[in-house]
Amino acid sequence: MSTRQHVEILPPHPLRAGYDRALERGSIADDFQRRLEPAHFNPGYLGALTSRVEQALVRDPADEAMRWRLAFLLLQNNATAAAVERAEELLADATLPQARRLAHLVAGIRGRADRPRTGRRVRRVNWSINNRCPMSCQGCYNPFAAEQIDLAQADRIIGKLAAHGTTDLVLAGGDPLLWPPIFDVVDHAIAAGLKVGLDTTGYTLTAEKLARLRGLSSLRLPLDAVTADVQRAFRRSPDSNLLRALLESLALCDAEGFDRVRVHTVASAENLHQLPELAAEIMSHPSVAQWVIFQWWGRRASPDTVRRLGVAVEDVREVVDGIRRDHPGREIHLAESSERELLNWMIQSSGQVVTFGSGAEEEFILGNLLTDEVEEILTHPILDFEAMSRGIPVTPGTRFPGADGELPSAEG
Repeated sequence: MSTRQHVEILPPHPLRAGYDRALERGSIADDFQRRLEPAHFNPGYLGALTSRVEQALVRDPADEAMRWRLAFLLLQNNATAAAVERAEELLADATLPQARRLAHLVAGIRGRADRPRTGRRVRRVNWSINNRCPMSCQGCYNPFAAEQIDLAQADRIIGKLAAHGTTDLVLAGGDPLLWPPIFDVVDHAIAAGLKVGLDTTGYTLTAEKLARLRGLSSLRLPLDAVTADVQRAFRRSPDSNLLRALLESLALCDAEGFDRVRVHTVASAENLHQLPELAAEIMSHPSVAQWVIFQWWGRRASPDTVRRLGVAVEDVREVVDGIRRDHPGREIHLAESSERELLNWMIQSSGQVVTFGSGAEEEFILGNLLTDEVEEILTHPILDFEAMSRGIPVTPGTRFPGADGELPSAEG
């Protein structure tokens, strides 16, 4: 077995590398570019910043950049129908590219305004339950929060999800296996009737931990490359033996007879050429029931990282189509970045609930399950229930009741 280093960090905020360092610290523009920091992305920070932007617009109502900032903040902070309408007004006749993009998103939200929201159900929930990780993946889009709930609070949230009728729960992070209460959370969620998938780096997986996770509907493990340098560079691990450690986790599942592994691969410009060879490795493991290939998503990445790792969806499709031909009958999904807009209903480690657009910095606070009921959060005007229905169930080889045709093709 490889020697694995114990690393447990709150990963550095991925947008910091792209900050405009020429902006005056504490200015509206600077505080706006820092609003997605783990300690800042909350109603208090966003509300205070909104007030400052409002005051700036009183002084100069024609400032388009300030109008765009205000529209963005209104949408991001527990938006109401009135806030969405105001954002639309602020973005009218937009000329800035970022403002036009946001106006397009608002048009979609407004177009869904008359669709019924009462009686809706969120079937699958993603929960970034732990805010620590042994890696710092390039362009990581998980919305890390500074706060960490405890086991009692987690149990309350599980109770709310079960009472609401949620069927599928994905426990992610960070890495949930670094959080000691995770095994109790898994047990409690399964006992409440939820199907549970656990999304881990696999870096700390042992036979003992796997035995505690036997009740999972799926265990998700990452593997992105066939060469150690590419794997380590993407996941930004201090361990030079990272690839070996990840392969050992797959081999452990093989040896222990755990046959519900779902492998996650992020396809970027730096590893796309390796995917056919990687497919042979992944498909050789009897534990693997499902493989999801994610088109790399630069929603939370610096401009330099986007230029380096971004890959056209047509190129990814071509490679994945070839892999499917080479491995007929295997469950292989492609998650295209454009198909992931407003797909996820994600709980942060603080209990705050968010969803994502597909554009840069498009993260939207919907509520907090420590204080709100699921049904209250589901009335949020930004939610797109059609998009949410495209998610893949946590159990490989299944689809949600009422789904027709092929298995879903995308998940965030």
